[in-house]
Amino acid sequence: MNNKLIVSNNNNLNKTFCGIDLFKLIAAVLVVFIHADEAKNEMITNVVTNCFSGMAVPFFFIVSGFFFEKGLSKSKNKKSFLFNYEKKLLFLYLFWQIVNLPSNIFIYVSKYPDASVLKYILLLFRSIFLCGNGVVWYILAMCEAAAVIYFLHKISAQKCLCVLIFAGLLLLLGYDAFSEILSGTAYSYINKGFYIVFSWSNNFIMKAVPFMGIGYLISAKGLKSSFKISLLIFALISVFSVLVYLFDLKSIVNFDVNIILNIPLSILFFLMAVSINFNISAKKSIAMRELSSSIYFLHTYFIYNLMDRFFGVEFSSIIKVLVALGGSIIAYIIVKKTNIRLFKFALNISK
Repeated sequence: MNNKLIVSNNNNLNKTFCGIDLFKLIAAVLVVFIHADEAKNEMITNVVTNCFSGMAVPFFFIVSGFFFEKGLSKSKNKKSFLFNYEKKLLFLYLFWQIVNLPSNIFIYVSKYPDASVLKYILLLFRSIFLCGNGVVWYILAMCEAAAVIYFLHKISAQKCLCVLIFAGLLLLLGYDAFSEILSGTAYSYINKGFYIVFSWSNNFIMKAVPFMGIGYLISAKGLKSSFKISLLIFALISVFSVLVYLFDLKSIVNFDVNIILNIPLSILFFLMAVSINFNISAKKSIAMRELSSSIYFLHTYFIYNLMDRFFGVEFSSIIKVLVALGGSIIAYIIVKKTNIRLFKFALNISK
């Protein structure tokens, strides 16, 4: 989410937050690749999606946890800080749920044409209150994780947070990376339980609490790493990740190594963002941050409702990415110029 600390007069802080805003924009582009990657014969998009896109949303969560800790620690009235933080997230989430409600109903009616009204209601309930459908699941999960982290912050239970981070990451890997190898074992019932409740691993237990918790701890502990060291390790893991994908190691070991590698990649990506010596004006930095939010919230409409509908799901992924990015940028410029408060709020654009 937007962070007004970017306008600090401290030059070092300004450089740091500019770096984060730049990397948020890169991460938003990586998310676009996830939803555009249906043309399985396109090597570039396949490599980007399988080796790098998986670190984008964890990176966003780390950023959110990092700034959440800073805001919470500096706030004199911590309850008020949490209330305002949650209120904005919930209103933003509600807006997008209202926008997406007609299409969600259509999807369920098309998928389950003979279902009862009660089943439709239950599906929508799970979608809205548990899963957080589409890209806005991120907002719901962040809202839930912020409440958990606030409580642990209040009782000074950082060790407990570490346990939750570790447990959440293990559950994530068990669901996404090791699901095939665990199939048929007693553990598979845990994955089935998560599927029934959340329908996927994109939830606050597996994603938001672990990665927001990491960001929180990085801020609270003042953890740092030089850009060069982080970049070197990131590059080495990236090369290994690409090789793992190209040589299809997953088919040999029967679990997804790339998903495992996404965890250190996302952390290193953040450490690079927070340590990069990147100095531009606050205005340009804010624009990058706002553009990343606009791309995140809007890109699926251009991909699913425009490109997929008129050209088919297996149409060129690269063109889908370009159209989604171009459309999102144009929409951002229009909203920025027209200055309509509702639309600016929906895209997380500063007033």
